Amino acid sequence: MEQKLDLRVIKTQNNIKNTFIQLLHQKEFNHITVQSILDKSLINRSTFYKYYTDKYDLAESIIQDILKEFSFFLDERFSEREKDDLLQIIKNVYDKSYEKKEILSALWTINTDSIHLYDDMQQLLMDKYTFYMADHTSANKDLFEYRACIYASVVMTTLKYIFDNNDPNMPQKIIENINFSALW
Repeated sequence: MEQKLDLRVIKTQNNIKNTFIQLLHQKEFNHITVQSILDKSLINRSTFYKYYTDKYDLAESIIQDILKEFSFFLDERFSEREKDDLLQIIKNVYDKSYEKKEILSALWTINTDSIHLYDDMQQLLMDKYTFYMADHTSANKDLFEYRACIYASVVMTTLKYIFDNNDPNMPQKIIENINFSALW
């Protein structure tokens, strides 16, 4: 019986999250209310508040899951790999991101004091790059922050480009044209 309850909880939470993402594609975050989420997801108020304190908590919950997964992919990307493995990992990151295009692009539109997924992803890229480079190069450390900023900007701009082009083959096209030496 408990297994069934867990499945219902998962379905309910997914319904709430998916409804929220749909609403973000229709209107700005500031114009979304808990009531609009309730109306569209066909749940009652107590069910929503059983899982989330408000729309900010809901957004932050989704964002934390995304950042955790993104961090995992970046750890894999910055692990000790051969060049061919690295290209496959980068492609996998772009492919996975493309699969989450609707969610990411919707959440990127939210920019409050506490919610800013695009910036958080960019900062995570910078942090992982800096940490990796500190252990793997003897290059001038004064420019690590600058290089990390450039790297993160390129990755995030590439993700945005992939989303805007709406072409599921775009990650492969980009990987085929990467100038590997430019990554470092």
